[in-house]
Amino acid sequence: MDARPPAAQTAQPYGEVFDRGYQHYAGPRLGRQHAIQALIWYSIKRGLGIKKRWTAKILPIILYAFAYTPAVIVVALLAFLESTVPGESPVNFGYSDLNFFTTFTLVLFAAAGAPEMLCDDRRENVLSLYFSRALTRLDYLAAKIVALTLLMATIAFGPALLLFLGKTLLDDNPLSAFVHSLDDLGKIALYGLTVSVLLGSVGLGIATYTNRKGVAAAIHIGGLLIVSFLANALFEALDADAAKYLVALSPIDLLSAINNWLFVTSADQGEQLGQGVPGVVLLAAVAAWAAVAGLIMHRRYLADE
Repeated sequence: MDARPPAAQTAQPYGEVFDRGYQHYAGPRLGRQHAIQALIWYSIKRGLGIKKRWTAKILPIILYAFAYTPAVIVVALLAFLESTVPGESPVNFGYSDLNFFTTFTLVLFAAAGAPEMLCDDRRENVLSLYFSRALTRLDYLAAKIVALTLLMATIAFGPALLLFLGKTLLDDNPLSAFVHSLDDLGKIALYGLTVSVLLGSVGLGIATYTNRKGVAAAIHIGGLLIVSFLANALFEALDADAAKYLVALSPIDLLSAINNWLFVTSADQGEQLGQGVPGVVLLAAVAAWAAVAGLIMHRRYLADE
């Protein structure tokens, strides 16, 4: 009897089917919306270093501590100090001072967070896996933008709201203080939105053109500093009144000008880039930066769809 397998006996292709008990998926199919929500939550966890090695959590912890510590200290001082002048705060620390810490923190946060959202997926060649399911390229980009915006909002709004609540609740008449401070609440919301949109869009726009997170972060920080230096140098060299509009070319100076427009009187600003520029022009410049970043992301991810 020939003990050779059938393929060897007949010189024909040979195969066997083994029943391993595979079955069709019978669970709920959550669809596109759930896929987007899952990607947002996954991206947020990556930005915070959750489920990554402990070294990935150091920078987020430091940045959150740097952003929130000034507000916590000021609220604590307001709780324990009494004003020597009736009607004045015992601590001379306002929202404009706090915005310096939050803006500096968000520059670093966007430089580190935006590459975390995009670079690894391209470097590890997993984009095709994302797009083979319910997600579209637009869904993917929208999820990453929402994730970074939510993360940045916790720093852009959190410390200022903490200071606002501290000042309101520690006032002799909290209800009256709240009513009279509603204008400050609106300014906090507007500044938090503009700083998140501007820095987040710039960070994502840069991250779309490199697969290395360190390179993207260096370009982000170095580019902002170089552009700010050039804009201020031109402002000092030119005597024309139109030179102040060069602030639109420098994101850092643009945020400083918006901060001064919202929270600082003209007498306290001194001669600086962006002073005297109407607020609507400053906001239009932020929208222009966001639009340019959006076009860059469209070209990188959606143009070849």
